[in-house]
Amino acid sequence: MTQISDGNIVVEEYYNLNNLGFGTFYKMRPTAPDGVSYFGPASIKDARNLAYNGTNYNRIPFTPNGLTWLTPFSTAFDSPARLSDPKNPDSPRVGKVTHPSGAPDNHLLTVWSPGPVNSNNGLRKPAIDGGIYLIKDGKPVTEPGQMRLIKNDPKFNEQWPRALVPYKRIFGVDEPKALAAVRNDGKRSPHLPEGTPFGLVGSSSIYKRESYPHGSIAEGKVTAAYSGGNDPFQGLGSLAYTGINGNWFVQGSDACRYENSEVHAVRIIVTEPTTDPRHTAKPNRRWWNVANERMRILGEFPVRKFTGDKQITDPDGNPDTSFLVKIPADIAWTFQTLDKRGMVLNSAQTWHQVRPSEIRTDCGGCHAHSQTPTQFKDTFAARPEYQVFDLTAHTPLLTSKSNDESKKKWDVQDETGIRFAKEAQNVEYYRDIQPIFARSCVACHTQKGDKPAGNLVLDDESLVQPPQGIGGLVSGPAGKVPGTYLRLALDHSGKFGYKSPVGNWSHPQASRYVRQFQSRRSLLAWKIFGERLDGWSNDDFAHETTPGDPESLTFKGKPFANKPENRRLINLAYTGSIMPPPDAVKEGKVKPLTDEDRRTLVRWIDLGCPIDLAYDPAKPEARGSGWRQDDSRPTLTLTYPQVGTNESLSRILIGMHDYDSGLDLKSFRVTADFGIDGTAAGEDLAAKFQTKTLGVWELALSKPITDLPNGKLTVVVADKQGNQTRIDRVFSVKTLAK
Repeated sequence: MTQISDGNIVVEEYYNLNNLGFGTFYKMRPTAPDGVSYFGPASIKDARNLAYNGTNYNRIPFTPNGLTWLTPFSTAFDSPARLSDPKNPDSPRVGKVTHPSGAPDNHLLTVWSPGPVNSNNGLRKPAIDGGIYLIKDGKPVTEPGQMRLIKNDPKFNEQWPRALVPYKRIFGVDEPKALAAVRNDGKRSPHLPEGTPFGLVGSSSIYKRESYPHGSIAEGKVTAAYSGGNDPFQGLGSLAYTGINGNWFVQGSDACRYENSEVHAVRIIVTEPTTDPRHTAKPNRRWWNVANERMRILGEFPVRKFTGDKQITDPDGNPDTSFLVKIPADIAWTFQTLDKRGMVLNSAQTWHQVRPSEIRTDCGGCHAHSQTPTQFKDTFAARPEYQVFDLTAHTPLLTSKSNDESKKKWDVQDETGIRFAKEAQNVEYYRDIQPIFARSCVACHTQKGDKPAGNLVLDDESLVQPPQGIGGLVSGPAGKVPGTYLRLALDHSGKFGYKSPVGNWSHPQASRYVRQFQSRRSLLAWKIFGERLDGWSNDDFAHETTPGDPESLTFKGKPFANKPENRRLINLAYTGSIMPPPDAVKEGKVKPLTDEDRRTLVRWIDLGCPIDLAYDPAKPEARGSGWRQDDSRPTLTLTYPQVGTNESLSRILIGMHDYDSGLDLKSFRVTADFGIDGTAAGEDLAAKFQTKTLGVWELALSKPITDLPNGKLTVVVADKQGNQTRIDRVFSVKTLAK
């Protein structure tokens, strides 16, 4: 990526493996004109989006404003470069480009290689011969001959060109504009006192969103929906594998069909780093979920507001779903939106972060890229009376009204509530899911009888080797898993229970019972709630009237042939009754599922079916080296002294927090290479600090330092798992002339 003289940004798109780093260039504006959205819509058919590599059937979703294809002769496809004469298969290939770099007078330096520039199915000759060329005036070039040769020695591959001129010669100014660091001085928000290790994040609306895959926004609406076409699953992914399409593979991650009225809450998920197994004295990773990301729930909170029985509206006239939440800084987190049962409606597909005292409320909606943003300042969450959800003090979790601890109204029917856990919520198979099955399921779903209910066994704890690959780039667990777990989370081949009517269970359909990260499309969830939950009815698809018998397929009451060409229309159906059966509960054969049991089960599905491969039943609460291991370092910030020159040093202000195992305050160390208030250089100052506010500690100097040519302050703290964060602050103190 680079920038050219007129301010436009040039980026390269390339297939990172077989194209060997080469691809094609696009140019885009850094900002959009006033009153114009920076992005186009999600739909690949919308003319506001740029045609992808010249293919009109597929446009670039959310095209940035002013996006231009700069090198249309080259492509990013995983295939050899185009022929110079499409009618002559023996004509030379036009090559591909890489390494863009701004040059004077709006020119662009690039590396170009002739030939196929692709190693698909083996290295295709001629081999790469990279040379440095110039694209004049930053304008599109339609063939390599329009570029000017700078240097191409056939003995070498030239790369990474740079114009050896002053910055001003390219951009007209002496140097880039310096972006001021966020000052952690407590002036940005009353929720973020000076020195805080926390930040704030929020949004103005969840109604205003473009999270539907390839969705379109109807006239007068603010929510994207299905764009239309001959797809019974409406872009949300079928039961059978039909290539890379649908949600989770394209822009948009709605997990089911749902109405805006079902949007109830937001979940903040934090991810731990992925430990190198070498540091756990184990040969392989000792935990698994389908994302290979160890996730914790930092909190769940409703987004609707009420004045009595009246729901507050936002500036667009929709129910106000704005929110503001306080979270730890310097950790990776993302969003999920939830219905009243705590089931995922959609998930953000990228990780986010805030720095200490940073406030991020400027998204204007959920991926509402092509719309005029709803200003956060005009929403209820921006008002002084709004109660910010504080995920640094406890973990709010959705619950039923009977378990509510908030004493507030959160939905129109007043059916839901919030309970508060003391720490981030983990959901894992051995500790949380297996006990539920043992209480309420295995009496009927047991391998001890000839015919387990529903042909599903839920008490097989014998360890079996799972598949090592489950589709795409997803690898299986590194260790053995219980048979029950495999039946639910890894039975893609359909080895157990009723067979698949479409041949197998393709990712993300983990088995007959679970669709990964999509509890509302999982048969297990339908059965425990006693209804179909994905937004469709049984009659919308062809389905088996006898589970496991593909010859019993019907569609709209008529027999349906189970042929390969028909499988795009086949789906699972909800039949029978709620589980566990009311009669079995009444007879005392099993215990009923509680509301919390159901919420735990759907959280497990919506977190990718986590399992701890290092679980020790003798020590169920032990963190060990598996799913519960804390791999995140504590958040640590040093506000005073600041980097560089300080006018005086009258105090040292430190912020510290650990969201998981918690701070080990015995590990807290502060040392300076100069004397402070009678404490010699190198001695620990930690005991002199006093708590100032939540997460903030201060050492007030009895004698301020007004002259210090060079000083170094070192702050160290660890969490109870032993992860350590360290700051080495180099600074000076000099009283400035008035």
